[in-house]
Amino acid sequence: MRLRLIILILSLLAFISASAGGFLYYHSFRSSALEKIEIDALSRLNLLTDQLSFYLSEHKKPVKTLSGLKELITALETPGYASIDNANLILDHFTASLGLEVSYLMDINGITICSSNRNTEGSFVGKDFSFRPYFRNAADGNPSTYLALGTTSRVRGVYHSHPVYDPSHTAIIGVAVIKASVEFVETKLFKPSNEILLFVDPNGLIFISNKDEFRFKILFETAEQKSSQILDSKQFGDGPWLWTGFLKDRDGDVIDNKKIKYIFSSLDVKNYPGWKIISLRNYKDIKKLLSEPFFRVIGPAVTSILMLTGILVLILYHLGIKEITKRKKAEKELRFSEERYRGIYHKTPVMLHSIDIEGYIIHVSDHWVEVMGYDREEVIGKQLIGFFTPESKKYAVNVVFPEFFSTGFCKDIPYSYVKKNGEIMDILLSCYGVRDENKKIIRSLAVSVDVTEKNRAQKELQLAKEKLSQYSRDLEQQVKKRTAQLETTQNNLKNLSKNIIASQEREKALVARELHDHLGQVLTALRIDAVWIGKILSNTGPDTRNRVLKMCSLIDDTINDVRAMAYRLRPRVLDDLGLADALESLLVDFEKRSDVSCVFKQGVIPKIDDTLATALYRIGQEAVTNALRHSGATTITVGLATDEEGIVLTISDNGNGFNTLGYKESKGFGLEGMKERAGLAGGKLDISSLPGQGTTVCCKVKVKG
Repeated sequence: MRLRLIILILSLLAFISASAGGFLYYHSFRSSALEKIEIDALSRLNLLTDQLSFYLSEHKKPVKTLSGLKELITALETPGYASIDNANLILDHFTASLGLEVSYLMDINGITICSSNRNTEGSFVGKDFSFRPYFRNAADGNPSTYLALGTTSRVRGVYHSHPVYDPSHTAIIGVAVIKASVEFVETKLFKPSNEILLFVDPNGLIFISNKDEFRFKILFETAEQKSSQILDSKQFGDGPWLWTGFLKDRDGDVIDNKKIKYIFSSLDVKNYPGWKIISLRNYKDIKKLLSEPFFRVIGPAVTSILMLTGILVLILYHLGIKEITKRKKAEKELRFSEERYRGIYHKTPVMLHSIDIEGYIIHVSDHWVEVMGYDREEVIGKQLIGFFTPESKKYAVNVVFPEFFSTGFCKDIPYSYVKKNGEIMDILLSCYGVRDENKKIIRSLAVSVDVTEKNRAQKELQLAKEKLSQYSRDLEQQVKKRTAQLETTQNNLKNLSKNIIASQEREKALVARELHDHLGQVLTALRIDAVWIGKILSNTGPDTRNRVLKMCSLIDDTINDVRAMAYRLRPRVLDDLGLADALESLLVDFEKRSDVSCVFKQGVIPKIDDTLATALYRIGQEAVTNALRHSGATTITVGLATDEEGIVLTISDNGNGFNTLGYKESKGFGLEGMKERAGLAGGKLDISSLPGQGTTVCCKVKVKG
C-alpha cells in the first residue's frame, strides 16, 4: 500500500512538472522569438536606410559635373539661340544617360532658361523656381539635395542642385538642377508586404510608402502650425494632408483607428536630417506566426508525455513488486559477495588499508605488509601515522584527517612511509569513508601507490628545465641585443636613403632653376638676336632668310626642350600650388606627348609638408611613366584622396599587366624605388597586377593630426 502511494505521488508530480515545463517553455519561446524578430526587423530597416540614402544621393556628383560644363556657362553669360541649343543638348544627354526625369538650368534669379523637358506640355522653361530651397542654397554657393512634389509635373522626385560659376570661378551666375524620380526607389526598396514601410519627412508627412493609401498623409496627429509650415514650403503640393489615424501607446507601439496594434520601429536616414524610415508590423500576425508552429509541435508532444507517464506508472508498480522479491535474493548474494571481497582485498597486488575514526589500522592487504616488511600482527591495532615520516605525520594530523572525516573523501595525498628496514618510500594516498546507516564515517578504505621513482624522475626533470630556462634567457638577451643593433643599423640606412633622396631633389630643383632661369634667358636672347639679324639680312637673298628662320626654329625647339627638362626635374607648380595641381599638370603633359588618355580624380586632402608632397609626386611620376613605356594602356587614371588611414595615391591603367610574383626588377628607380620612397615617407606601396588585366599602384601614407 505504501509503495502504491509513493508511485501515485510520483505520477502526479511528473504530470505537474510536464505541464509546468510546457507552459514555461512556451512563454520563454515566445519572448525569445519576439526579440529575434525585433532584431531581424531592425537589421532589415538599417539595410533599407543605407540603400535609400545611397539611391537618393547617387546624383550629387553628376550635377556637380553638369554645373562645370562650358556650354551651360556660355548659355548663362551670353544667352542666344546657339548657346541655349548647345546647353539643351547637354541637358538632354545627361537626362537620357542617367535615366533622369528632367535636367534644367536656372539663371541667378531662379528663372529656368534651359530644360530637357522644354518640348513637353509641362515644360520648365520660363518657370520661376526661386522659392525652392534647393535654388536658394545653390545660389548661396551650397550644393543641395531636396525631396519634393513637383509644382509643375506633380511627380515626386529628388532634386540635386549645384551653383554654376563664371569662368574665373569667382561669381555664381546660375544653378544647375537634376531631378530624379522616386518611383524607381519606391518600387525597388519599398516592395509590397504585410509590413508597412514609410519614408517620413521631419514634419511627419509620408513621402514614400509600400502602401498607396498612406502617401502624402500625416503619420501622427500634428498641430495646425506644422500643417501651415508644410503648406508654406510648397514642398508637397497644396494639400490637404489627412491624418493616417495612427496613435502611439505607452509601450511605444502604434494603434490605428481600427484598434489594430503595430510594433513600431524607426531609423534616421543618413545625410537627410529629420527624415526617417518607419516600419509597422501587425502584432496579431506576429503572435499568430509564433503560436501556430509552437502548438502544432508541442501539443502532440505534451499528449505523448502524459500517455508515457501513465504507462511508466504501471511499469513502475510492476517493477516495485518484483524489486521486493529480488531484495531477499540480493541479501543472500551480498553475504557471498562480502566473503569474496575479503579474498580480493587481501590478494590484490595493491597496498590497501583501513583505519577507524581514531586513526588505528583495522585492515591491511597482504601486499601492504609485504612492501613495508612487517608482519600483520605488528601492524593491526597500530596508528597509521606511526609509519609516517615526521613531516607526513604533521601534515596528516593538521590537514588531511580533519578534512577527510568531514567530507569522507581525499585523493592523491602525498605521504612518505618508513619501512621496517628504515627506507623512505614516497606514496600517493587516496581513500573514501565507509558510512553507517546514519551517514557517519566508521572506517576508511584507502589505497597507496608507490611514487618514489616517479618523484625522483620529476626532480631530475625539474633541474633540467631550470638549466634549459637559464639557457633560453641567455639566448633571449643575445637576440635582443642583436635585434637592437640591427634596428639601429636599419634606421641609419633609412636616414641615409632619406638624405640622399632629399639631396637629389635639391640638386634637381637647382638644375631645373638654372636651366629655366639662366639657359632659358640665354636662349631667349639668342632668339631675339637671330630675329634682329634676320631683319637686317632680309634683303640679301632667300638663302640667308631661310637660314635665319631655321636658326630661330632650332632656338625655339631648344627653349621648349629646356623648359620640358626643367619641368621634369622639378615642376614649379609643385612648389607654388601643391601636390594635386602638380599631378594634374603632369598628366596633362603626358597626355600631350602620347596617345594615352590621362584622367585625374582629386579628393579633399589635408595640408602636407614639401618632403611628403615630393615623395608622392615622384611615385606618381614613375608609375605613369612605367605605364606609358611598358603597359600599352589606352587610359591611365590617377586618384588622390583621403581615408581613415591617411592620404591615398592610386595609379591604375588598362594595359597588359604583369605577374608581380615572377617580375624581376630592372636597373633604375623602378618598383622597388617607389616602395623605398613610400617607406621613407612613412607609408606603404601596394602593386596589384595580372597579365591582361592592367596594373594598379596604391600608396597609403598616414598623416599626423
